[in-house]
Amino acid sequence: MRSVIACIRNIVINPVGTTILQGLPVQSCRTFCTTQLESINGRLNSRCILDQAQNGTSWSSEKLPSVEVENECVNLEQNKEVDAERKEDTSIIEPCNEDISTVAPYFRPSFNFAAYVNNSPTLQELVKLGVNLHSLEKKKGVPEFILQLEFNKNMKEHIRFLHALGVPSDELGHFITINPWIFKEDLDDLQVRVNYLQSKKFLADMITRIVRKNPRWLVFSTGEIDQRLGHFQKTFKLTGDEVRYLTLKRPKLITYDMTHIKLNTFSLKEEMGFSDDELRSLLLQAPKLWMKSNKPLLSVFDYAHNIMKLTHQQIVNFPQILRTRTFRLKQRHLFLELLGRAQYNPNLEGYISPKAIVSGTDSEFCQTVAKSSVEAFNIFLKSI
Repeated sequence: MRSVIACIRNIVINPVGTTILQGLPVQSCRTFCTTQLESINGRLNSRCILDQAQNGTSWSSEKLPSVEVENECVNLEQNKEVDAERKEDTSIIEPCNEDISTVAPYFRPSFNFAAYVNNSPTLQELVKLGVNLHSLEKKKGVPEFILQLEFNKNMKEHIRFLHALGVPSDELGHFITINPWIFKEDLDDLQVRVNYLQSKKFLADMITRIVRKNPRWLVFSTGEIDQRLGHFQKTFKLTGDEVRYLTLKRPKLITYDMTHIKLNTFSLKEEMGFSDDELRSLLLQAPKLWMKSNKPLLSVFDYAHNIMKLTHQQIVNFPQILRTRTFRLKQRHLFLELLGRAQYNPNLEGYISPKAIVSGTDSEFCQTVAKSSVEAFNIFLKSI
């Protein structure tokens, strides 16, 4: 350190020091100058000193940069950075010359009848009939279709036709809510579909029941209805009376998804093992089984047949077993098993009907079947 200080003194005192420095290597000169200035002035910008060395500036005492000059160099760099930041900040609030009117967040298409009710006589008449406009809004394509119609021109005659079939006035709103596409059908086609049912020996009150229970029936052509009725008659070997009975018992089944119906038929016959006669009996007693989801249907059968040991004939006699939910059946069976009352053989003492297990509320089940209290049943449910 002392040798360095002595060297600086010689440079300041002896003007020939410049010549000595010129003889030194460039890198050592840069390092020397930078180190000494930082030690003298505290914190200096080495960039200025290096630039001077590269430009051949004399390193004599008269040319050494002062603290003020160095501070100006540093301030200049800082000012440039501040100006750049200010320029970026001000650019955000500067007026934009581009058209951004089309820039907007994405919204899914929606439709609301509220904006049209006050100026649409058609919607006002539908409200008077009891139509649920909110439900119609959720159906794809229905709002646009309804707004294109005129009540007196496109709807009035269809409503008269439905009323003549036996649909009560207080049910017209519900009918239109379920099937607004009825107004898309030609009146002559609707009459042909009614005539088809009459040709199949459906009486007037039967037709009324079909239309009231299944508003979508009339949008199916006579060919589609005939094909579906024929499917049930051939697959399950039904008589004409049985086909009419099935249609009246569950009109929605006839127009239900045929793929789903065939899938449940396959499961009941091939996977569960019911015979053709048993299938026909199940269809006539509980046609809703063919509209139930396939996996829950298989699940409840598996528990009833393999865990509770109910036979196929018992299930056919009490099809309510297949219509219940698996966890409900499981809870009640396990509770009876805990009490020692899970006995489903009609030939033995203490027989409990499978129908009684799935019928009634928990209170009724505990009192009439389990012969226990609801409190005990609830405590048991918490333990499983």
